Amino acid sequence: MRGHRAVVVGGEALPADTLHGGAEVHTVRTDDEGAEVDVRRTGGSQTLRADLVVGADGLRSVVRTRLWPETPPPVYAGTTAWRAVVEWPVPVAASVTWGPGTEFGMAPVGDGRVFWFGGLTCPPGERAGDEMAEVRRIFGSWHAPIPELLAATAPERVLRHDVYHVATPLPGYVRGRVVLLGDAAHAMTPHLGQGAAMALEDAAVLGYHCAVTPDPATALAAYDRDRRPRTQQMARASYRLGRFGQYLRSPAAIAVRDTLTRLVPPGVALRPMVGYARWRPPVDTRTPV
Repeated sequence: MRGHRAVVVGGEALPADTLHGGAEVHTVRTDDEGAEVDVRRTGGSQTLRADLVVGADGLRSVVRTRLWPETPPPVYAGTTAWRAVVEWPVPVAASVTWGPGTEFGMAPVGDGRVFWFGGLTCPPGERAGDEMAEVRRIFGSWHAPIPELLAATAPERVLRHDVYHVATPLPGYVRGRVVLLGDAAHAMTPHLGQGAAMALEDAAVLGYHCAVTPDPATALAAYDRDRRPRTQQMARASYRLGRFGQYLRSPAAIAVRDTLTRLVPPGVALRPMVGYARWRPPVDTRTPV
């Protein structure tokens, strides 16, 4: 699938009165019959009861913190990242380029736009007064079309965030009638570019099992069985790729890596990547009544 995630996950197709903004989850409780969530909004609090609660609340998941208290908090992955989407009508191939402690990647997202990102190995919390100027200082002399992409990027479009991940795999994605999805369950480093894809896969599999299995506990157990091995394997592979790629700074280690990369045929080198990306959603084979 190709496209910007803001388009993919837009709420236009949802039924009216589905999304409620300005709500903060405070407490989550679960039992064999369902789950309760205490929500704070402007003007007061509210307790919501449901048959199933999906914690898709991201890296700093409140749901995970409340119901998986034994799980350590997210860990800094050692890299900060700048990223932006720019109008770029010229065809661009998806690619990643490594430098000492750095990497730069780009990919078309459709409608004449390109997504780019730059990664830098550094301590957490560092910030520049002018982030666009900092990106150009680090990557502005790299190969084309990187300087041109940066020149076409308005400074206000550049985002910078330190990269954190769930370094300790969860023992399960389900507690009672509460289930974790996406970054809340398995926030990973971006080196394989599969974080958002894993969340979409999670949603498809969860929807499938809830549709075909009447018993919620059985459906959630099947979801956990299907998704936890794949997503945790993806997280490990993404972290390892970063250690082999961006995180290398020693000239000797970089020389060895580059030599090995040149010696391996492209088809062989790409085979693991294709394997990670290959996935087919479950299909409901029930006969319509």
